[in-house]
Amino acid sequence: MIQWHAIYVKSRSEKKVADALIKNNINTYLPILKTMRQWSDRKKMVEVPLLNGYVFVNITAKEKEKVLFTKGVVGFVKHCSEIAIIPENQISQLKQLIELGYVIETNQLEQKLHIGDKIKITSGPLKNIEGYILQNDEGKFIEVLLESIGQVIKVKLPKEILLGI
Repeated sequence: MIQWHAIYVKSRSEKKVADALIKNNINTYLPILKTMRQWSDRKKMVEVPLLNGYVFVNITAKEKEKVLFTKGVVGFVKHCSEIAIIPENQISQLKQLIELGYVIETNQLEQKLHIGDKIKITSGPLKNIEGYILQNDEGKFIEVLLESIGQVIKVKLPKEILLGI
């Protein structure tokens, strides 16, 4: 049975690991964002991984060793001492968020996370995606929680397409 898993990779080697896995015929997904970076002498649009230190693989049980022996792979993300399985719909939602080009930022889940109101998006391409509201200086965010890998993805969305549930 083919399932999505998250793997830890060495620092700043997400792209190299993803390329190596693809060359080994492993179905791989590395969420990439384009962002403007500024140096002292110039600005440049660069591609950066959305989730530092993580790459997603869609594999069978037999392919786990092949993944582990790939240069730069640290190990599989575990949840309750078992290799975490990422539901297909979470990977699809993540791909959809990236493709739509919303402003996205990530934060590591904290042990004592205070969650706000649960909401559902009522219209547009993200219709029916559920998440939680976080208030900040710029307005509201929807947080799509990928709990099995301990990450939070925040997307800026207009208030009018959110419905409390």
